[in-house]
Amino acid sequence: MSSLSMDDERRQYYRHPIDIPIQVYPQHESAEYAPMSDLSEGGLSFQTNVFIEAGKVLRVRIPYVDPPFDAPCVVCWQRPFENGKGFEVGVMFRDEETAFRIKMVQQVCHIKNYQKQQSKEGRNISFEEASLEWIGKFAADFGRA
Repeated sequence: MSSLSMDDERRQYYRHPIDIPIQVYPQHESAEYAPMSDLSEGGLSFQTNVFIEAGKVLRVRIPYVDPPFDAPCVVCWQRPFENGKGFEVGVMFRDEETAFRIKMVQQVCHIKNYQKQQSKEGRNISFEEASLEWIGKFAADFGRA
């Protein structure tokens, strides 16, 4: 596992805001579905109603990619929401191979967000159509800070 703290990770990687549900697996427990807040090569953050202490090892799964993204991670920080109803939790991936795989996951998540936005605007397009449009509009600038 890297010795970087989550604060170091925040400075090292560009964090992509994402609104995609993920599955969070605390060790030996069933999955909790949680909305992901953002995603970077080093980790991600998500929202939950459950307090998860720093240092806890989790597994996260993003079922919207094929094959589904599944990676071990460690909780680096958590903070309560101002309304007192839940927490935002930041995790760091535990291995370097994950950073390589996450690039494709980031693109798929952005395309899913684009598809959802188009639906809100009254355009129901397939994932394939959303992919082609998103790539044409945004792929050239993807990953630039």
